[in-house]
Amino acid sequence: MQTTRYWGLFWIAAGLSVHALLVGRLLESSFFLMLFFWGFVAFSALKGSLEAAQTMAIVMVMLLGALSAVTLFGGTRAPSLAYTTFALYPAVVSWVSVFLYIRYLRHRDGVELGRRSPLLR
Repeated sequence: MQTTRYWGLFWIAAGLSVHALLVGRLLESSFFLMLFFWGFVAFSALKGSLEAAQTMAIVMVMLLGALSAVTLFGGTRAPSLAYTTFALYPAVVSWVSVFLYIRYLRHRDGVELGRRSPLLR
C-alpha cells in the first residue's frame, strides 16, 4: 500500500512551525507550544494521514476560538487586550485555513468522512 504524501500541506505546516518556534523563543510565551501542533500537522501530511491533521485543526480552532471568546468578553485587561487580540485572531485564521485546505485535499482525493476511496478498498 502506497502512502500519499501531501507536500503542500507539509510545507505550510512546517513553515508555521518554524514561525511559532521563532516567535515563541523571542516572546517566551505559549507560542512555543504551537510548534508541537504545527509539527503534528506537518508529520501527518508527510505520512499521508489527513484525518489526523484535520482532527488537530478542528481541536485547535475550538481551543483558540474559546480562548478568543474569553479574552474578548472580559478575561483580559485593556493593556494586554491588543497584544492578545493580535496574537489569537491570526492563529484562528491560520487554523481555519488549514482545515479548509485539508477538506479540499480530502475531497479531491475522494476521501470524505465515512467514505473510502475506491483505491483503498
